[in-house]
Amino acid sequence: MKRITSAENPLIKTLRSLSTEPGAVRKLGQVWLEGIHLIEAALAAGHAAEPLITTDTGLLDPEIAALVERVGTTQTVVLHQALFNWITAVENGPPVGMLIARPKSSKPRAGSALILDRVQDAGNVGTMLRTAAAAGCGAAYLLRGCAGVWSPKVLRAAMGAHFVIPVFEDPPWEQVLNIVPRPIYATHLQADTLLYELDLRQPVTWIFGNEGQGISDALVAKCSALVRIPQADGVESLNVAASAAICLYEGVRQSQFNVLPG
Repeated sequence: MKRITSAENPLIKTLRSLSTEPGAVRKLGQVWLEGIHLIEAALAAGHAAEPLITTDTGLLDPEIAALVERVGTTQTVVLHQALFNWITAVENGPPVGMLIARPKSSKPRAGSALILDRVQDAGNVGTMLRTAAAAGCGAAYLLRGCAGVWSPKVLRAAMGAHFVIPVFEDPPWEQVLNIVPRPIYATHLQADTLLYELDLRQPVTWIFGNEGQGISDALVAKCSALVRIPQADGVESLNVAASAAICLYEGVRQSQFNVLPG
């Protein structure tokens, strides 16, 4: 195993950039994954360690030791704990991470589609990707203005969903709308159509927008219908990630149990 002790090492500079700079993934073409679950998900999806990073303390952890054995000692780099602390974006997490080449988007699969329009909170983006993967969606499209799909916070919130569902970042929305399933729905507080009136037993497309502004007028014009999720009086709105979960899982409920709407 190789050991690195200097913060001036090129690999350390790369890892520091990936964990702290929003545009580093696009610039460098690499992704920094932290945590045992994310690393296992990436390896299971066929991604190679370039390399695996840990510490002497990490080597004593059975789960991290198993990762080292899996990727091989020649693809493992050991850092002093202080140096690992300098590059990590996770507080009090296990001292292990893995560098991989930025994954290329695969083809969309059968199933409903998720489109995010300028959703800027990384936690919301990651949570929505995780929900879409769990709900069996065929693809997720993050239009320009969303939080970076491969940023550390989105990766942590998604908990491996990036390696389950095809994810497309910054695609032209006109092209996206040409390939996603119909009908296309978006939620709106003043909509006349209730969510539970829709027939969601077949794949559909859901668009969710910016936390404060919703989806753009151009996308509203492309929707088959605007949909309202019932909620109690006096509540301003649901969190966008919660809205996505409710809508996607109503589709799961109807399709799995062949439940008619209404």
